[in-house]
Amino acid sequence: MTAPASTGFVVAVEFIVKREFADQFHAAIIENAATSLRDEPDCETFDVCRDPKRPERIYLYEVYGSEADFDFHLKAPHFVSFDQTVRDWVAEKRVETFERVSSAKKEAR
Repeated sequence: MTAPASTGFVVAVEFIVKREFADQFHAAIIENAATSLRDEPDCETFDVCRDPKRPERIYLYEVYGSEADFDFHLKAPHFVSFDQTVRDWVAEKRVETFERVSSAKKEAR
């Protein structure tokens, strides 16, 4: 059986933010996500999720056309600025990458 072809490069990031910076971080990551989607043609998805019981725990689900597109994101001025701004607000950060092999979305009603 042949492996399915890749349909995107997925980045999953979990942040544990220092509690006193949770609201500031949340605003900054929402702005970063919106700018990524607007300014990076191959940033397809940038979901920002927050744990309702632990607002200092943030989870990102990002999809890029390729790994090279994600590398472009990491060098984009808006990301570099975001990273420098939030660096001291973050207690823990875990990044995982995946190859997307399938994507299904519910049809609009």
